[in-house]
Amino acid sequence: MAAWLPLLVFAGLMLWRFRNLEKARPLRLPLLWILPLIITALVCFALFALPPSGLGWLSLAAGATIGGAIGMQRSRLMRLHVEGEGDDARVMVRQSPLALVLICGVFIVRRLLLPGGMAIGASHPAATALLLTDAMLGLVLGMVVVSRGVLWQRARAMVTNHITDA
Repeated sequence: MAAWLPLLVFAGLMLWRFRNLEKARPLRLPLLWILPLIITALVCFALFALPPSGLGWLSLAAGATIGGAIGMQRSRLMRLHVEGEGDDARVMVRQSPLALVLICGVFIVRRLLLPGGMAIGASHPAATALLLTDAMLGLVLGMVVVSRGVLWQRARAMVTNHITDA
């Protein structure tokens, strides 16, 4: 049951997110930096508690690169538009179904790779587990930071250029 609990929680979260797909919500530009800051602090804390080896840093960088590419693609798939005119204008965001499918795909690939990942390359399973942990830390960090950065750039361009839909 313990192995299925994370999958059930993830499935429930995704169903809830798919239910709210068509609802636009305000994109609060001044607050976009908070989640990347929290994630960066948590990753730094984890790295301080258990510093990676040379191969661990490479694994972290590879994970951050892949996560950044996923985050960039996910943010490009989100639908932005401006509601209102003048001082009452605000940027609204709607989640794209394809963006949620992308996140589901990342989760599924991660779950498929983790059980088989224990036999990859390293002489000891604990060393491989540490490399995978470093890669996953980098993946989350890259995905969140790049995703929020791309959303911020798109929204700022819309506000600056008075574009109503992107």
